[in-house]
Amino acid sequence: MTNLENKVALVTGSARGIGRAIAERFGMLGATVAINYTASEEQAQDAVAAIERMGGTASAIRADVSKVTDIERLFATTIERYGCVDIVVVNAGVEVVDVPVADVTEADYDRVFDVNTKGAFFTLKGAARHITDNGRIIYVGSSSTALPRPGYALYSGSKMAPLLFVEVLARELGARGVTVNAILPTVIAGAGLSTDELRPQAREFIRTFNPMQRAGTVRDVADAAEYLASDLSAFVSGQRLMLSGGAPAS
Repeated sequence: MTNLENKVALVTGSARGIGRAIAERFGMLGATVAINYTASEEQAQDAVAAIERMGGTASAIRADVSKVTDIERLFATTIERYGCVDIVVVNAGVEVVDVPVADVTEADYDRVFDVNTKGAFFTLKGAARHITDNGRIIYVGSSSTALPRPGYALYSGSKMAPLLFVEVLARELGARGVTVNAILPTVIAGAGLSTDELRPQAREFIRTFNPMQRAGTVRDVADAAEYLASDLSAFVSGQRLMLSGGAPAS
């Protein structure tokens, strides 16, 4: 079993969904966890309480990753509370899909790219500056970047640039033993637009293309994050781990 005792993990967008599942997994494995949220303090505190019930240590930090000053404060607060940052999961994002290019507004573009691209870049920058030697940086992207689909230009485009950021940062930080990798989930039940139930398009994708004939789960993503945060992945860096149940993309 992975042992993350004496590690400090910062997970952005971790009050719910994939981020929460990863944060709770890390807490269960012994890490001290900084739960980041933007809007719902209640959800964030619930995630903290869940980790504490497992015997772990966690606290919630409000920060909007679309704002560079908030990201800087997020790292500063985490380090002030816990002394260091050993694991950073760049997970916070917004999902806008099924919008043709012709219908995308400037407000849509700014909102999605401010969080998914700008936010990811400056969170990765913060990780590069503050993470301990032999640390772990994990970016949570989307398997939709692997195949162009109508209505996904805005969302998938915002998730493409961070994949290059990951590959470049892996080279820049390799000498310090820091690994930088991406997880690319497919349709995940309980996350994003599938928080309550799968959309008809998602169900059709699973029926047509997914050999396993099921959606992914937040546990599936937490499993991958556990591997990439562990010593087992010490020689894995600059990689994209597709979680698609054998499907080419979603």
